[in-house]
Amino acid sequence: MALLKLPVAWYHMNIIFLAPPQDFWCRKPEMLLNVTEHEWREIFLPKSNNHSCFYDAPIISNESLTNRSGTASQVNCRSFDYDTSVFNRTIISDWDLVCSNRWLVHLSQIVLLLGILLGGILFGALADRYGRKHPLMAAIIIQSVCGFSSGTLSIFWVFLLNRFVLALSTGGIAVMAFVLCMEVVSGKWRTIVPVLCQLPFGLGAAIMSGMAYWWRDWRKLEFSLGCLSSLYVLYWFWIPESPRWLLATGQTEKALGVLRDAAKKNKRPFNINDVNLLLQQKAPPTDQPRFTAFLKSPNMRRKTFLLSLNWLFTGIAYYTFAQYLGALGDNIFLTVATSGVISTPGAIISIFVLAKLGRKATIGGFQLLTCLCFVLLLVVPKNLYVNDWPRLLCASVGMAGMAGSIPALYLFTAELYPTIGRNVGVGGVSIFARVGSMIAPLFVGLDEIMENLTLIVLACMSLAQILLVVPLPDTRGYPLPATLEEAEGFTRY
Repeated sequence: MALLKLPVAWYHMNIIFLAPPQDFWCRKPEMLLNVTEHEWREIFLPKSNNHSCFYDAPIISNESLTNRSGTASQVNCRSFDYDTSVFNRTIISDWDLVCSNRWLVHLSQIVLLLGILLGGILFGALADRYGRKHPLMAAIIIQSVCGFSSGTLSIFWVFLLNRFVLALSTGGIAVMAFVLCMEVVSGKWRTIVPVLCQLPFGLGAAIMSGMAYWWRDWRKLEFSLGCLSSLYVLYWFWIPESPRWLLATGQTEKALGVLRDAAKKNKRPFNINDVNLLLQQKAPPTDQPRFTAFLKSPNMRRKTFLLSLNWLFTGIAYYTFAQYLGALGDNIFLTVATSGVISTPGAIISIFVLAKLGRKATIGGFQLLTCLCFVLLLVVPKNLYVNDWPRLLCASVGMAGMAGSIPALYLFTAELYPTIGRNVGVGGVSIFARVGSMIAPLFVGLDEIMENLTLIVLACMSLAQILLVVPLPDTRGYPLPATLEEAEGFTRY
């Protein structure tokens, strides 16, 4: 299940290589075909803006077309040429997503993140009704088909529709893989497994970076990712149905078959009498409260409000910085790959910090580390060192800080809500992270308003996340609340 994080990472972050920073300029109009490329760029293109969306109209004289003796009027470009020294082809160069069409790049990412949000809800409902395995396999097939076709589409709006369907399946895979993984563990592993399950995400970013470096063409990259994603169809032969879901839906014999097979593979004894005894002792199911129930009591309402804001800032900060990585340093491939690799230890370290320092200190410490990295990115000069390595290191450590704080925040959120209603509570507040990810593309473009404004906003958000956990009670070493009443009375600081 953890390996499914690889394609989740690919399609979450592929916008970095689909629409990377790419220089462009006006293509010569037909009336200037006899002008050399050097003359065109030196004489007619404005010098104040390398990413020019217009050119100076020539003033034709008897001497020469390029001999201008007056103030030329500016004409909007109808087509563009692109710098192909790094990327041979991007969605920007294929569909001229520049100038007045630049917003379509942000739209493509918003559509993806909206699809991931809705996919989690849609496939989550299907998984509750039809089991975990069949909807998961359906999502894997949809993801591989859409991944294949993504690089073959010639119409932008069809590409956008395909990207939305791809996102639906990706969101479903992320949710169902996590649930299926969690439903076969218990005890101390309920703390460890959710963190370890996130590790391949950073590795996926590094793998994608290597593939993008090799191909330098977004269509070939998408086709390659689709090929790798299709390998997960083999999961049909390797994964069982969730025994917890089978038991919850009354399919006891099938659940016993899964448990018997698990015991055999793990070389553990299987006693049917012990299992039947546990089933008889199982408490009758209790109706789950709706999310609105947590808004009616003062203490839980305050917790829900603070957690919702924290998840919103988490979604904005993570996905804004993930896209911002493309503009850091001279080597986009090295930046993304290094950040992905270094972010992996962040999740591992958080396991030990959670056990030693508690939830609030872990979240606050990692967020403080992330905030400091953003500040250093503002202070360290650009292009002063080889490959801009100090800024690359700061960006990588910042991603590691985020990778450490997110699992801790997820665990902390789950422990603040009661057992009866925990899924509803966690799902309700964490959905704000999806909302934040959808509006993240808007924050990426803040640098167009003021230099380094994106980093300033990210630093402020990291600091705000620290302040938002301060009023919340720490849950380390404290019994988890079982009911809404116990959660309402839980105020340990």
